[in-house]
Amino acid sequence: MGETLPGMSSGLGDEALRVRQLVAVFAPNRWLPPPVTLGDGPLLIGRERDAALVLEDEEVSRRHAEVRYDGRADVWVVRDCGSRNGLWIDGVRVTRATLVHGTVVRIGRTLLVFVDVLVAAGRQLRSETQALRGHSVAMQQVRGEIATLASQRIPLLVLGETGVGKELVARDLHERSGRSGPFVPVSCATIPSGLSDGELFGQTVGVFTSAVAPRDGLFGQARGGTLFLDEIGELSAAVQSKLLRALAMGEVHPAGRAQPAEGDVQVIAATHRDLAEDVATGGFRADLYSRLAGWVLRVPPLRERREDILYLAHAVLERWRGAQLALSARAAEKLLLHDWPFNVRELEHAIETAAVRAEGDAVIRCQYLPPAIGDRARAHHGLQLREVRPGELAKGTESLRGKAPVGAGRGRR
Repeated sequence: MGETLPGMSSGLGDEALRVRQLVAVFAPNRWLPPPVTLGDGPLLIGRERDAALVLEDEEVSRRHAEVRYDGRADVWVVRDCGSRNGLWIDGVRVTRATLVHGTVVRIGRTLLVFVDVLVAAGRQLRSETQALRGHSVAMQQVRGEIATLASQRIPLLVLGETGVGKELVARDLHERSGRSGPFVPVSCATIPSGLSDGELFGQTVGVFTSAVAPRDGLFGQARGGTLFLDEIGELSAAVQSKLLRALAMGEVHPAGRAQPAEGDVQVIAATHRDLAEDVATGGFRADLYSRLAGWVLRVPPLRERREDILYLAHAVLERWRGAQLALSARAAEKLLLHDWPFNVRELEHAIETAAVRAEGDAVIRCQYLPPAIGDRARAHHGLQLREVRPGELAKGTESLRGKAPVGAGRGRR
């Protein structure tokens, strides 16, 4: 059953709903308050019990910061309420800044992410599965699309950058489809341009000199199941033509056989490339694109769902050393501010590397993270209205030094 997110506000007619939330992703005591939806009035953040967002953090002042909507500029603005340890936006100490989707807010040793996303009206939202992890609205929408499409016989094109999990999406679609046949993944980058019909569609005995036994091609291997064509944009023109013929006819003709073979194969294609642009420049067949893209499902990059980063990182840590290994506040902030050009795959490798380097330590610290994590920090997108003076900056960072190790938030309770 689909879910409804709290705080879905319309204002965009029937086309979409807008969700604006502050999501806690890291806390020193490992307890994460639930996401807070931003409304019309100001939102107070602090240790005070009547604050809209109460943070159980010794580094947080009673009335630490306030978030308020600026109707003239149509933006949300966060400001420091004269706190002891300051307000940090995307790693920079400020007194006031605008919030955009993905802004990382540090208050004390607690880390928050501002979420501002659109949800199409009527779109299903599905909670986390073992195959596709993450609490973000973006991933809930992806899982909702999968639930809608799984039982449909419609050509599907999965778009997404390298490392976002396109094959995981295809596998989940296959497993939910109820199809009895296998899931057959094929990297199109490894398919030679001279691929014969026999390799693609199968062959009978004697059709070639070397054909001493019948052979199932890629379509035959996936009979009754799903053929996943990963990186479809890498196919040569010759193979594109052969694939188009199979999709257009809706049947498979093994080499040497007059009658078509059973062609009950669901085809899911995926690519990190802009296929529409490739079509426009002649690099990809327009007729094949139209056959493949009956439905286009986009998997968002990790930088567009920063609220999932630490949750995914902790899942990797649990696989390595169970509940014995945690993240320091500084390391957690570094992970949040990294751009992740290779997405979830890069995050997994970074955490695995850090876990090895942290052997004998209960905490993943900054020095254990790969050096590249600090090299590709995201640009500060919030409008910085007044940065704190250098002397105040030094005083603020001092509060995080020499503290006892802190852990990563493990989930909301």
